[in-house]
This record gives sequence, C-alpha cells and structure tokens, in this order.
Amino acid sequence: MAFSYDFRYDDNLFETDTSLKQIEVEDSIARIYAKHIRQGTLEASLLRNTHEQFIRDSIHGLSSGFAVLDASQPWLAFWCLNSLDILGCDISEFEQQALDTMVPHDEGGFCGGFKQLPHMAGTYASIMTLVLVGTKQAFDIIDRKAIYRWLMSMKQADGSFAMHLDGEVDVRGIYCAMVIASVLNIMTPELIAGSAEFIVRCQTCEGGI
Repeated sequence: MAFSYDFRYDDNLFETDTSLKQIEVEDSIARIYAKHIRQGTLEASLLRNTHEQFIRDSIHGLSSGFAVLDASQPWLAFWCLNSLDILGCDISEFEQQALDTMVPHDEGGFCGGFKQLPHMAGTYASIMTLVLVGTKQAFDIIDRKAIYRWLMSMKQADGSFAMHLDGEVDVRGIYCAMVIASVLNIMTPELIAGSAEFIVRCQTCEGGI
C-alpha cells in the first residue's frame, strides 16, 4: 500500500505515465522519510569526505554510461569544480584539465565538445568554469569581442536568444546570455533590447513563466 501524506502529488484524477511515476517516486521518498521520523534520526548532514571523493572520481573518469553527455563537457567540469570549491577544497590540481575541456569556437562562444557548434549553455558553463579557475591562462582563453559578436548573432528579433545556430529559443537562452554578458562586462543596450518583454510574454495564466 502506498504511504499517505499531506503533500502528495494531485493528478486531478487524470492519470498519465508521468503522474504515476511522480507518485511512485514520492511514495518511495515518503517511506524513507517516515522511517527516519520514527527513529528520530531526521537530521540534515552532508557526507563531505564521501561527496568529495565522488567528485574527484568523476573528474578522473566517468563510466561509459555518461557518453550521452559528450556535448555537456563544460557542464561536467563546472559542476565538479564548483562543488569542490563550495566544499572548500583546493581545485588547482584540476585547473589544466578544466582548461583543456573548454573549447572556444572561431565564431565566438564555446562548444560542448570537439567539432561541435558553439552553444549558449556550453558557453555559460565554460565562462563560469574559467572564472572559477581565475588564472591569467584561464582568462586569456576568453575572447570577449568574439563572444559579444556571437551573442548578438544568437539574438532574435523578439528579444530572445537561440541556444545555438538554428537552435531552440527559450528563457534559458536569455538567462545564459545575460550572465555571460554581465560576468564579461559586455552588456549593452543592443544586447538586452526586448529581452525583458520576451520574458513577460512567457508568463502563463497560472502565473509561472
């Protein structure tokens, strides 16, 4: 029998594969939660050493199952290094490996991997990783003028940004573009023109965006 609790997902009696999976996940979590409540052991704690070792192992090499994330190499570098930095660990031993992962494109922007198109999300993750490393060698990889030109080439007439050439358009693109421009100090009126209005138009009748 499923565990009953106050905040269980309500599918409004319209069951779908997604709603059933949602309930399945919530029930599995609720059973663990209830167990800790009964035992009085529900305390938030982070296994720092274990977590750090997991990240270090991930940097040294991921299993073949992660091949599907080939286009997300900058993200993997950013997630790992940022996590270590938040934990207060020294990331200097991984700096060169991180720099070798960042692939600037001739047209500006950064790619997710070798011979891939420059991508807004990949550029965001690359810039954040290079800033995190913070060395002259890291900053020298960044061509601010080329990135600005590329950002403008991704900008759409309605104020939005494509994620890559002929790619999807959504508020992710605006967020990535604005953070990149802010961090690199290349924000201009031309770059942000119409972006706020595009976001407003994405608000739904429920109130979310």
